[in-house]
Order: sequence, then C-alpha cells, then structure tokens
Amino acid sequence: MSSETLKNKMKKIATKSLLVLVLLGCLTAMFAVLIFYRLYIVSKQSVISNWSYNSEQLSHNVDHYLNTPKDAVIFTAQGVEEMMASGQSNEEILKYLVAETKVYSSLIESNNTGIYGYCNGEYLDGSGWDFPEDYDATTRPWYISAVEADGDITFVKPYMNMQTNKYMMSVSKLLSDKKSVISMDIFLDSIQGIEEEISKAKQIDFSMLVDESGMIVAHSDSAEVGKNYLEEEMEYTDLVKEAFLQEEGMFITDIDGKSKLVFCDRVNNEWCSMIILDQRATFRNAKYIYMSSAIALIVIFLAYFTIINIYDSKQKEAGQLQREISAIGDIYTSLSLVDLDNHTIRKLRVSEVLDKALGGKYELLLDRNSEYIKKLVAEPFQNTLIDFADLSTLEERLKDIKAITCEFVDVHGRWHRMQFVVAQRDEEGKLHQVLWAIESIDEAKKRQEHFKKLAETDALTGILNRSGGETRVYEALGKDKIGMVLLLDADHFKFVNDTYGHDMGDQVIIALARCLTETFRDSDVVFRLGGDEFAVYAEGVEDKEIGRLVVERLFRNIDDIDFPEMADWRLQVSIGAVFSSATKKASFGDLYQKADKAMYESKQHKGSYVTFYEE
Repeated sequence: MSSETLKNKMKKIATKSLLVLVLLGCLTAMFAVLIFYRLYIVSKQSVISNWSYNSEQLSHNVDHYLNTPKDAVIFTAQGVEEMMASGQSNEEILKYLVAETKVYSSLIESNNTGIYGYCNGEYLDGSGWDFPEDYDATTRPWYISAVEADGDITFVKPYMNMQTNKYMMSVSKLLSDKKSVISMDIFLDSIQGIEEEISKAKQIDFSMLVDESGMIVAHSDSAEVGKNYLEEEMEYTDLVKEAFLQEEGMFITDIDGKSKLVFCDRVNNEWCSMIILDQRATFRNAKYIYMSSAIALIVIFLAYFTIINIYDSKQKEAGQLQREISAIGDIYTSLSLVDLDNHTIRKLRVSEVLDKALGGKYELLLDRNSEYIKKLVAEPFQNTLIDFADLSTLEERLKDIKAITCEFVDVHGRWHRMQFVVAQRDEEGKLHQVLWAIESIDEAKKRQEHFKKLAETDALTGILNRSGGETRVYEALGKDKIGMVLLLDADHFKFVNDTYGHDMGDQVIIALARCLTETFRDSDVVFRLGGDEFAVYAEGVEDKEIGRLVVERLFRNIDDIDFPEMADWRLQVSIGAVFSSATKKASFGDLYQKADKAMYESKQHKGSYVTFYEE
C-alpha cells in the first residue's frame, strides 16, 4: 500500500471519527436541552401547585372567618326555636338575643353589630339599636333572603354601611314557622385585610373576592370594593364570567394583551376567590434556569454524562425511597407507643379502620380492649385477640423475647398481624414501654393461598392434584376422622389415546373429573393421582352398605357421560374401596395399597365394577 493511499485512508478515518464526535456532541446537546426543558415543565408545575395551595388557603381563611357568625346564627336560631315552642314571650326572647350578642361580640370582636331577628310578628334587636317606628323588617334584604332560602343558612348580598363607610353583610336563617328570622350583620374589613395581605407577594397582579351577582366583596385594591363587574361591561367582566364557569382550579386568560394565570376557588358555595398573576413573570425564574442550564451543558456537553448519571441515580434513589415508604405505609396500618408505667398511649400512625372502631377513644386500648376488638376483629378470632392484647400479662409474655405476634382477620375479611415489640426495658428486665402495631398481611396471605392452590391443583381438570389431595386426606386421618377411600381408573383408556388421540383422552379425563365432583360432596376429597387414575376420600362413610350406594350413584352418573366422537367406546371404571377405622388407625399409604389391590380385582370384571377390600 502506497503512502498516499495510507494517508488518504487515515484521513478518511479521522474525518469519520470527527463526524461521529460532532454528531455525538450535537445529540448530547439536544438531549441536554430536552432534559432541561422537562425540568422547566416540572418547575412550572411546582409553581402552579404552590399558587394553587395559596389560593386554597385564601378561600379557607375566608370560609373560616365566615363560619363563626354562621355558627352563631344557627345556634341562636335553635335557642329561639325552643323558646317559641315553649311559649315564651318576645320580651324573654329579646333578653336572650341581648345575652347572645354579648357572647358573640367577645368572640367576633368588633366585626359584628349583634344578633337581631323578626319573631312572632315583631322586630327584636339584641344590640339595643333604636330602630324607627316605621321600620318594616319583612321588607329588608336579610329577611327576604332568609325566606327565599327556606330554612338554609344564607349570606345576604354585601352592602355599604353609611355610618361606618364599611362594607357589611348579613347572615340569616328562617325558623320553622316560616315567618320568623334570626340574623347577624358582620363587617367585611377583615376579609379585605386577608386579600390585601396575600397581594403583597410580588408575582400577584391583584386578588379579589366576588359574589355570584358580580359585586366585589373584597379586593387587593380597596378602591374596587363595591363595584359590580357583571352589571355592565367593565375591564374584568369577562374574567369574572370565566371564573364562575371554571368554579375551581387554574385557567389562563388574556388581559390587556398579556397572558394571565388565574387561580380560583369557591367560597361559601356562592362567592369566587381569585388570584391573578402575570404568566410570564411567574415562570420567568424557571425559564432562566432552563435556558442558562441548557446553554452551559451545550458548551461543556462532555460533562453531561456525569450529570445524567447523577440525575438518574438520584431519581432511582428517590423512587426507591418512595417505594419503601409506600410499602411501609401499606404494611403498618397502625403504630402506637404504650407507656406501661404511666398507663398512657401515644399514636405514631393512625389507622382509619382502628380509629373508627375506637371512636377516637384510644384509652380503650389500655383498659377495655374487648370493646374495640369486637368492632375490629372477626368473631372467630376475638377471644384470641382479647387475650393477646391484655396489657396486664404483657410483661410475662415478653420476658425473654423482643416481640410477640398474633394473626387475625378483621370484620371486612382482611388479614392482619398484631404485634407488641419491646421499646424500653431497664437493666433488671422490667418492661416500661412497648410498640403496639397492626400490620397488613392480607396481600401476602392471598398470594400464599393462591400459590398453594396452584401447587395443589391439577392443571388439566382443575381438581386437587396428588399432593393436594393426599395432604387433605392425611389431615382428616390425623384428626381421627373415619371414611371411605376409593381408588379408580378408566378401563381401556389406552385404546382412546391410541385410536382417537391424546386430545380426546384429555376430554375423557376432564369428563371423569367433573363426574366425580358432581357425585361427591364439597366436604369430600376428590383428586387426580395421575393419568386416568383418581382417588376419593368420602368422610363419614363407614360401612359397605352406604359405600355401595355412593358408588352406584357414581356409576349412574358415569353412564350418562356420552362422547359422540367415540360411538364404539363407553366410559367404564374399575374401583377399589377401603374403609378407615377409628380403632385400627392406618396411614393413607396403607389405605392406598389396599384400595389398589381391590381395584386390581375389579379390573377382572367387565363394565364399571367396585371391589371392597377385605382383610
């Protein structure tokens, strides 16, 4: 090879390598941009979640402010209802309203004018207001709104108090006579204060509270309070309309050509609380972070591999931690620290089910455990759990061990494990504190039962296989239960496989298994030994006379089986039968051998035949 040729070849290799490196760099840079764009989206979602929380807190604070006068009216209305029902006079009712006004004036401070009402055709004012003679309470908005609400508590449309130059609103309730009304006026300046406080955040353009008529109840700009954005076309009319259609959540709208984020929540089921932010300014920081990070990674793209490995590792670590926390949360449904010296309990993790069973009274765990156990635990397990949860014997039971456990099924059929774990023991071995926990093991139990069922089930027929069947029979014999053991197989079954194929043979096996399950009881053990050989343990069948009746019923059911594809062949079985004895105990292996000998004798006869083993 000439030097020129070698040089050209090396040049081509270098060019190819350079192109690969350039391509790799471009791909890495593009991938970096995509990664940080994803981080930008996540940052935006985080910002949205944060402001959604702020919006919910704002509406919650307003709701909380309104709840006290609402409760005051409801409670007072109930008291007046009782006084009217007992025939007390309006003079006595007025004294009651005066007393209630004093109570709620201290609770709601200076933000109310007291409790008043219209009772038995007369206006009564608990604040001592000297109302004009021509004052007709039934024409006032607080009365009319209460009547329209028909017994439900109602918040009357806010209005300006001309004496104080403050906005007020009435909270009213119609009594059961459909004529009397109890009401309270509250000032809305505290709600205005809530709006002005949240508007101090730099990203907020403004915030406001609007009633369903479009009137501004509170606004971060106090000059807007009292305006109605729906009565006539105003700057924010479309915004209010869209917010009431949205009801709750976040939406994006244009105001003066600028994109705005609007977070809205319903207050008092009738008002709408809104926080309006400039979208560009809100996401500016996240966008700058995204752009600067992407550019930096493009410049030093080789460091990308290290960064992505760290990022991937952290993501996996966070995911693993989340899975571990989730797994612990699923397992330990309840965890409490019991102080045996002071006879107290401290809840570390609360179970919804246990909390409901206790009715919130966790002292029942210390004194009357039988009460909550009967509400929590299925009846067959109750006595065991009552003894297990007895704290008076706990020190003795935990004398030389760290923990004791007890499994049980709750009233909903789910498996749990209750545990007492030593938390503090002194040098002399005296027990002071224990952890009391309830662990969910329902999924593990179900999985264990599922695998056990799979291991014990014959795949072809769906009945018990040899292992599963023999285990059940051994358990019955171990409990000194007596019964009849049958061993049977299909006569001339090889002829079916050789002539009609193994698929047809499988159909015969399936049909015979179905016939056995239909003939015998659910309490009997029916299982397939293998091939065309089956076994049955019929509990309680003690003598030949009953046994023959059972077998003849089986023969009749077998005779009813028909295989149209095999007109020249009928299913017939040879059976060997043997009885277990209460006095002369025998293992299943012994019974199997005897039944097998009897079945061999049955094969000497034509047609379905049973032979009972004789000693």
